[in-house]
Amino acid sequence: MGTATLGIGGITLTLDGDTSLARALALPGMREFMAVGTEADCIEVRLDRPLALPPYRWLHRFDIADGTAECRFGIDAEGVYHFTFGDSGLLQFDPRQPDTVCLNTIDDPNLLRFAMWTAYAMAGLWRGAVPVHASAVVWRGQAVLCLGESGTGKSTHTHLWTTHFDGAWLLNDDSPIVRLREGRVWAYGSPWSGKSPCFHREGVPVAALIRLEQRPANSIRRLGTIEAFTALHPSCPPALAHDERCTDLMVDFVGGVIGNVPLFRLGCRPDREAAELSRNTIFPET
Repeated sequence: MGTATLGIGGITLTLDGDTSLARALALPGMREFMAVGTEADCIEVRLDRPLALPPYRWLHRFDIADGTAECRFGIDAEGVYHFTFGDSGLLQFDPRQPDTVCLNTIDDPNLLRFAMWTAYAMAGLWRGAVPVHASAVVWRGQAVLCLGESGTGKSTHTHLWTTHFDGAWLLNDDSPIVRLREGRVWAYGSPWSGKSPCFHREGVPVAALIRLEQRPANSIRRLGTIEAFTALHPSCPPALAHDERCTDLMVDFVGGVIGNVPLFRLGCRPDREAAELSRNTIFPET
């Protein structure tokens, strides 16, 4: 057995395992998050554990890895959560011990990568650290998170910022970690950045969130509370919405975010004018 320490989203993530430890550290971006110091907030991920799947109630099933592997999410009679990944991958999380997640040995690197993301999402939710499906760009020391379904142009829009606005840079292109800390919303880079090799450890205060929709003309408006909630909630880990306890925590998280930063709906074309419209709305002093 060996250990490694990572710093992700203001949380110390300790990996403890055997063969899966080397595989986990070989995943894209993981070594960039190797921790120099340690955060007071800690999660231990125990790899290569001989886990068994007890009788449990299915809450949700879905496909990953381009539809080649089925995953399931469920809960047993003791209130312990279980995720399965393909034919043999298994994760267990007991909310009575929210600082620990257990995984068995997972050979497939794509499944292991998703299992690591799931471990962080599961334990992170219990401490208000949520990986949000978004592309996050930083400008003038503040982050803007672009939300939307896959294919709506999130990455295209943030690329327009980094191309046309001096000093803009990409924090994360798929799954930044979002936290509410001392009344302020922060976005952090993570090892899970989609197809873009974008691995930044920094935490940046969030200026705004944008829900993108493809439209023939560019327009933007700020959303009210209910609309903002329904715009952000689908970008949180979707499987967890199928459990009551997880949903309660997610509602608190989403409410805290939209209560502290504005959320806009941007109907847009993939052009510079759309990027300038969103930037000038969020940063009117530009």
